[in-house]
Amino acid sequence: DAGFQAECVLNRMLERSKQGFTNVEPDINSYNTVMNAWAKTGGVDSAKRAKAILERMENSSNKRIHPNTVSYSTVLDAWARSGSKDAGFQAECVLNRMLERSKQG
Repeated sequence: DAGFQAECVLNRMLERSKQGFTNVEPDINSYNTVMNAWAKTGGVDSAKRAKAILERMENSSNKRIHPNTVSYSTVLDAWARSGSKDAGFQAECVLNRMLERSKQG
């Protein structure tokens, strides 16, 4: 499963960077790539995983990791591909979070 494998790589990068290997510290593109892998996998669980990665970004103390438009759009895509009955509601929640964060600067 591509999403799972991509997330494992991201977690390994985080572990290594905490050990002092700064050349493997994940950046916003790393996170976006993982969310995209989950989005392309499809299904409700994949959309939930993409959303969880987005939440990690939103809560990160690292200013370079805060989500951008690509981040939110990717999670919207994940919900669109999920086949979930409440995908519209979930997507609207993501969109509202993006709008709220953009107001905060």
